[in-house]
Amino acid sequence: MNRRRVGILSGLVGVACAVGVFATAKDAPARDAGLRPAGKVVARISIPVGYGGFAVGEGAVWAMGDAVSTLTRIDPSTNSVVARIPVEGGGEITAGDGAVWLSNPTNNTVSRIDPKTNEVTATIRVGPKPDVIAVSPGAVWAANAGGPSVSRIDPTTNMVVATIRTGPPPACCPHMGVGWGGGAVWAGVPRAGFPNLSSVVRINPITNAITARISVSGQQCSFLVADQRAVWAAGGHCSGIVTRLDPRTNKQTGIVKGEKSPIGLALAFGSLWVADLDAKRIDRVNIRTGRIAARLPVGGSPAHLAAGFGSIWVKDDAGQVLRINPRS
Repeated sequence: MNRRRVGILSGLVGVACAVGVFATAKDAPARDAGLRPAGKVVARISIPVGYGGFAVGEGAVWAMGDAVSTLTRIDPSTNSVVARIPVEGGGEITAGDGAVWLSNPTNNTVSRIDPKTNEVTATIRVGPKPDVIAVSPGAVWAANAGGPSVSRIDPTTNMVVATIRTGPPPACCPHMGVGWGGGAVWAGVPRAGFPNLSSVVRINPITNAITARISVSGQQCSFLVADQRAVWAAGGHCSGIVTRLDPRTNKQTGIVKGEKSPIGLALAFGSLWVADLDAKRIDRVNIRTGRIAARLPVGGSPAHLAAGFGSIWVKDDAGQVLRINPRS
């Protein structure tokens, strides 16, 4: 699925989650009729058409377009494009630790871009087919779908200091997600042809050891987001569900249903936000009940979400970035 590749989001606002009564598939039609709007689109910014990662952080909004191998920089104060940076590859991006980080799955590298100069300052060789990237305090984590594994990069030296194997080579992966939250690194490990064996692994960032392997419902082929009380994993076209995990027990505690192809995720403004690619909408989910509380049709191909600068941001692979005021 060309448009469901995941990217880890920067600038997330922490929220608190609690285990609740989660939605079932039959609940969705009844809820849809009474859903309120999930905010208002206040800006549409044109960018190159094509798949690519998306992030908010380091003073800007960043959107990758693989059709022209260009990283677009958007100034959130003016909602305008201020730079177009030629780069190699066309993978996922994240922003943090003073840099923007771009995965290059075709040559097994991660590029570091300086947000002060808009220039690539380092190219770091990682594992096979790097996909999603996440930043934690003092480390950058690249999920290698061809491993499956996770490479830990030291941002002070731009070197890989650890490689964590997350499963056997045949196990993975059309795409592989990784995220940081709740004091741990989380990596989704889809199991091709074996949906009941799909898992999310928990990595201790101090020891680089896997401390838990959590079996999940269906394949988890899209974004992961996490905070102290919950980890949310999107299934994309692989399973069409969003799974909730409890980091205190390392167990699955619920499923958000009513989605067609949940791709992008963000935790912000007291809610979980979901980009549904096939339904062409953004859903706002109540983090206590797991029910869809609000919905915003946006059209196009909404694949990536990010939060920051008081807004929810959506990358539409059809060639635009949307800015949503969540309070409207």
